[in-house]
Amino acid sequence: MKLIQQDMYTNEFLREVINRVSTGIVITDPNQVDNPIIYVNQGFEKLTGYHSNDIVGKNCRFLQGDDTEQLEVDKLRNAIAKKESIVVILRNFKKNGEMFWNELALHPIYVGESKSLYFVGLQKDITTQKRHEEEIKQYIKEVNDLSTPIISVLENASILPIIGNLTEVRFHRLVNQIASYVSKEKEEYFIIDLRGLENYDEVVNNGLNTINQILILMGAKLVISGIKPKMARDIKQFSYENNLTTFNTCEKALEFISLNKI
Repeated sequence: MKLIQQDMYTNEFLREVINRVSTGIVITDPNQVDNPIIYVNQGFEKLTGYHSNDIVGKNCRFLQGDDTEQLEVDKLRNAIAKKESIVVILRNFKKNGEMFWNELALHPIYVGESKSLYFVGLQKDITTQKRHEEEIKQYIKEVNDLSTPIISVLENASILPIIGNLTEVRFHRLVNQIASYVSKEKEEYFIIDLRGLENYDEVVNNGLNTINQILILMGAKLVISGIKPKMARDIKQFSYENNLTTFNTCEKALEFISLNKI
């Protein structure tokens, strides 16, 4: 009798603890049709605005509303089918219709001697975090756009001043940007000015040669300006594969273009 009372006390204590945690907790029973919810804690109710009486017996998909075309939903379904743990980030909707980003950690739990399977979902609202991530992405995009402005300087030529370091990722973006611009504007010459470049290395050299080859195929010529003395010495290290037209100033590059035609 004492053991039974102790078990009852322990279960009541655990239920109280689970109810008091701020994380939303939901338990579903895959042994029933459509894997319905059999328990939600108060954290889940505060997170979604739904009372347990409104949703017990329903499948958790109601939180998706009409927004069911999500890759993360497919990952979640596959994990449930395979009885595996998974963490996904879903666009879900509260009872008042407000969208929130739900970080769901789902775990299969086996209970009792019969090893009955249940799924326990831990749900966390990360909307603020996602908003900050999107703001940072937008900020980085704006900085990158501002750092690579293409300026028309002659009827048949434009210039792109480079500031900072050039990485492989940035070169990939530059290649697409330059190819799109030259194709649209039908430029004969394209100047890349390196006065603001911090370091000329193999990545820069390979990237410039790639751009040069693409422009040749498009019927345009790449001209490099802003070559500083130290940079000129660095460029010599790659002379065995370097076939670039270079000038120490932009003015000399423009003079070259004015006096020459492709």
